[in-house]
Amino acid sequence: MTGTSTTKADRPARTYRTGPVTRVLRWVSVLATIAITAWLLIAYPSLPETVATHFGSAGEADDWGPKWSLLVIAGVMVLLSLPLAAISTRPRGFNYPVEITESNAQTMYREGERLMVWTLLGMQVLYLGIAWSVILGGGGALLVLGIAGLIGASAVGIVRMVRAAR
Repeated sequence: MTGTSTTKADRPARTYRTGPVTRVLRWVSVLATIAITAWLLIAYPSLPETVATHFGSAGEADDWGPKWSLLVIAGVMVLLSLPLAAISTRPRGFNYPVEITESNAQTMYREGERLMVWTLLGMQVLYLGIAWSVILGGGGALLVLGIAGLIGASAVGIVRMVRAAR
């Protein structure tokens, strides 16, 4: 191999060990996906036929729809979260803002994995906020925190990758 890789298949193999914080956050996110989904399914029969389906910037409900829409949200979150957790363990195949080389591969892979795991965590906070708002009311702070977490994970992750490539 020459020092630069042109395709994902030609990239150097992953050799670093995932850090304990990243491993724990990945598992917390997976368990949160399962727990929040279970909570929604358990609460589902007792919910009214019309539930909040959209929330304003302050977290208050501003649109309503049929309660079955919660099952769609739960399905989407499971279908996004669990594969994202699995994919996060394979950073060699990610798209990166810089070319992956022998000299930067392990650092870039680590930062890519962290970006995916923190994104996954932000998704779970948002999912919890949705469930909390619909089932108990008043989950606006979690909704805002989840959105901020998603934006922050993306911004910090990209900045860390660009800096790591220097």
